[in-house]
Amino acid sequence: MVRSTHPFSQQVPAGTTPAAHQGLVSRTIALTIALVALVNPTSAGTYQPVSYPATAVLENRLFIYGGLTNLSSPTSYTSQFLTLQLDDDFDNDKIPWEFHTEGSSSYSSMATAMASGSPSKDYNRFIVTGNRNNIGRSPATVYDTDSHTWSSAADLPEVAGNATTRMQDYRSDSPGVALDSKNGMLIEFGGRNATAITNEISILNTTKPSDQMTWSYSGYLNAVPALYAPILTYLPWQNATLIMGGCNHMGADEIPTQCASFDTVYTLSSDSVLSATPQATQISLRGTVFPPPRVFTCTFLRNNNIYMVGGGEPLTMKPLADVWILNTKNWTWTQTTMSNSPSKGIMGHNCHIANYDQVVVVGGHDTDGFLQRPLSVIKLHNMTWSGNYYAPGVSIGAKVGLGVSFVVVLGAIVAGLLLRRRRARAAAAANALKRQASVDRPENNTGRRRRVKRSQSSRSGDDVLPQHNDHHRQHHQHYSSEPSSPIFPHQSHNSNDGIPLEPLADHERTLRSGTEWPHASHSFGVDKITSHSHSTRSMNGSTSSTVVEPTSPRFEGRQQQPGAAVDTVPPTRSS
Repeated sequence: MVRSTHPFSQQVPAGTTPAAHQGLVSRTIALTIALVALVNPTSAGTYQPVSYPATAVLENRLFIYGGLTNLSSPTSYTSQFLTLQLDDDFDNDKIPWEFHTEGSSSYSSMATAMASGSPSKDYNRFIVTGNRNNIGRSPATVYDTDSHTWSSAADLPEVAGNATTRMQDYRSDSPGVALDSKNGMLIEFGGRNATAITNEISILNTTKPSDQMTWSYSGYLNAVPALYAPILTYLPWQNATLIMGGCNHMGADEIPTQCASFDTVYTLSSDSVLSATPQATQISLRGTVFPPPRVFTCTFLRNNNIYMVGGGEPLTMKPLADVWILNTKNWTWTQTTMSNSPSKGIMGHNCHIANYDQVVVVGGHDTDGFLQRPLSVIKLHNMTWSGNYYAPGVSIGAKVGLGVSFVVVLGAIVAGLLLRRRRARAAAAANALKRQASVDRPENNTGRRRRVKRSQSSRSGDDVLPQHNDHHRQHHQHYSSEPSSPIFPHQSHNSNDGIPLEPLADHERTLRSGTEWPHASHSFGVDKITSHSHSTRSMNGSTSSTVVEPTSPRFEGRQQQPGAAVDTVPPTRSS
């Protein structure tokens, strides 16, 4: 390895000359640039002012292709291909153009002046059509926004079988183009072929893949006169395409000298277009005021109205600055004003509705040449011509902020739901424990009593022989007349003769011998009730004495109900 003493110089591999190494580096850089261009085919560049470009808006993105770059004779064209995102703010003096390089040179013959642009039905393909060559080949080229590739639509019907002398009929420039969004058919009407202005109509099916798009019809629309650069606009509320304007005569210098009046329009129904049998209907407009004839104007559709801005006078080709609105509900024209519009007029431009009631104006020129602003914005809310585009709340910074906010909010919602679920589970578990505890307490007392009864009942009658003393008998005699206990209804308290009663619950306190029974006198008229005892004799002959005491809680409950049944079951305690 040969090392250089310069700290920033490149290391040249051993056995490699510096020239060869530089060539290797150059090829590596070129390959890297090619790979980057393949992934992202946009590049930096300088916008070249144009008139008559092919333009369209697809998914809030403006596409611009070709155009006229020299207004004097001889004219020159360009294959400039660029896009502009309409989701972010921008000013006219610093437009964030995206310059595309993929395949543009291969289709430069199509992307010349007087061509038209249109989206496909799915708004994923940009279609350039209208400037057909003399042999009718490649009448439309299609740019796929997903694959970033160009392809050609099919030839016009029966072109391959025609003689060369008839190929001139397929040459065309400046036709009117509109997409019938209902059925996905692209309509191309009028223009000029090699010999004259024509009323030819061709229909391209844009619902198919890019390289399989075919022309379902190509013929003549006899109900409509031959028109050069006519205006075509699809009206969705009428399911029809509107045809109006255009010029019907041109001079020897190829300048339109006579153009159609705007007192008459034509509609082309969607059903007839889909069935490849186009039928047009003539409509005479109401009113007495109509726009002056013009060519190379721009139109856009908003609500039920068609706006027409500028254009060129026939014969003189003087740019116009007026604005007209056609109401397609009552078919009347109205002239309006627009502040800050180009004082010297504008022609050769295109208009497209964008976000937030704004219209982007692309290209064009006036009497002095190309406009200083390559792109302008019309604010429809106040009808003002502006140099900035405003997208509130959707700038790049706002998008990032909204994305972060969305993630934070979503995380907070998920965390809240999880915490709520955890608390609900804990509350359910606590309630279950409380219910189980409330069930276990009476079950333990009742179960203990039942177990004692079962164990004592299993013994033989001679095992335990209760012997009641006189006090005990008096106690039973005193309460024997009481009805059955409310605690154990239908059960007599002296029904357990011969079986010693089990102890009461632990929480019930007992009284020793000679202790008063609280509050008993108030309920039963007895001044003093003393505890009593009885003796039992087991089978082995031993005798035990048991103190029998009443339990106060049971009798306290009966103080509110004088004369109610009293539990006479006495507790026992071994002496």
